[in-house]
Amino acid sequence: MRRCSCLLAAAALLAVTAAARPQDKTPAPAKGPPDGVYAVRRDGAKEKDVLPLRDGEILVVNRHPYLKKGESEPPRFLVVSPAPDVALDLAGEPKAVKEGEEVVRILVTLRPKAAAALERLTRDQVGRQVAVVLGGEVVTAHKVRDVIKGGEVQITSCAAGAAGYLLDQLRTHHKGK
Repeated sequence: MRRCSCLLAAAALLAVTAAARPQDKTPAPAKGPPDGVYAVRRDGAKEKDVLPLRDGEILVVNRHPYLKKGESEPPRFLVVSPAPDVALDLAGEPKAVKEGEEVVRILVTLRPKAAAALERLTRDQVGRQVAVVLGGEVVTAHKVRDVIKGGEVQITSCAAGAAGYLLDQLRTHHKGK
């Protein structure tokens, strides 16, 4: 009987101590998937079109943040793996191609391992989509029309000012490595 009351007292003490401890009421912000290029497994106009998720899948949303001025599209729900198929492992700092003062294209070169992964991914995804994630958000998704060899990539068709923003983000990503 004494052992039982000691256990009850210990349990009560633990409960009181836990209740008195300040609780972190703010959940950690969702970071989003790591930077990289992802094979799109499924996509749809509505979340329910691509659910349920299977093991090894996550849902990302392409909100088309960098469309050309005056263009708009509804969000697309994309199912991808939790890790990128191609890491954004840049061989050097991204280069800007300007028309006047505005950045219109960005040239990026990947290191050999990432370049080989991109070639493999684009070979496997011809006719299907890939999504580029930067800073935890989908920055673009495109249908693969041909295999990308050599790791030299050109980013175009950005909204006014968006190419400059992407250039800054890629440069920050490169410096953070």
